[in-house]
Amino acid sequence: MNPNFKQMTLQELFQGLFTSVAYKNFIPKYRSLLLEPIAGQKKETRSAHELDAIAAAAQEVAQLMPRAFGIYKLIAEKQGDKTKRPDFITAQTALHEYLIKTLYLINRNCHTLLEAQVDYEMFASVEGHLKTLKTKYILLDEHLFLIGQEWRETDETIYYSLVEGENKVKVFETDANGVAFQVYNSQMDEQIKVPRKIRMDNGLIISLRYFFFAILRIFQHLQWNTQLCELEKRGVATLDSIEEVELGTEVLNAFNQAAREIL
Repeated sequence: MNPNFKQMTLQELFQGLFTSVAYKNFIPKYRSLLLEPIAGQKKETRSAHELDAIAAAAQEVAQLMPRAFGIYKLIAEKQGDKTKRPDFITAQTALHEYLIKTLYLINRNCHTLLEAQVDYEMFASVEGHLKTLKTKYILLDEHLFLIGQEWRETDETIYYSLVEGENKVKVFETDANGVAFQVYNSQMDEQIKVPRKIRMDNGLIISLRYFFFAILRIFQHLQWNTQLCELEKRGVATLDSIEEVELGTEVLNAFNQAAREIL
């Protein structure tokens, strides 16, 4: 296996990506790499439209990420006496739908950046590009799951079903796991399937666990694609120059607390 993609525990990954007040921001470096010419090609091979699309997608990811943490904080906040919060479920339902949609938009823009890595003169698709990278850097299937965003199509289906009103988010309070949710269609069929550690026995999804891992995998995706992009263009990956975005303890406290409990 390539040393740039060595196996790490979730705890080690988390500690490398987050502090109590900030998160690693791969976007500036990733964007800069993508705007460089593809190896062996002239700089003008990218059209102005392609360059604009890369810049716009990177900007939207950078803008939406702090919003995602802010929504997560609101979902995680401890509530007072139930009698003093009659609109709790209504508010939480709106927050859950908002975060589902926000994370999808982040992932959609990340996919635009992923597509920009592909030299379409050599590969017919993102999948062909990833297949070559798997062999070249001895990547595992779990690496390709994150690098290639294998969850994206499912999330896209959920996103548009909510936008078009075909499916609904339902939120529940539980004694043991706090807030839980599920997305249902008109026949009340569950639309999101998750591993056992993220759901309850009755099929409800534990909100803080689900959204924690959804955010974490975005950061893993950005980290590994930044590394791959730099390896492909410069022959070496140097992640020591990644800047941080400070959100403050108040915003990131909920996410860090979830990490302590989950990891």
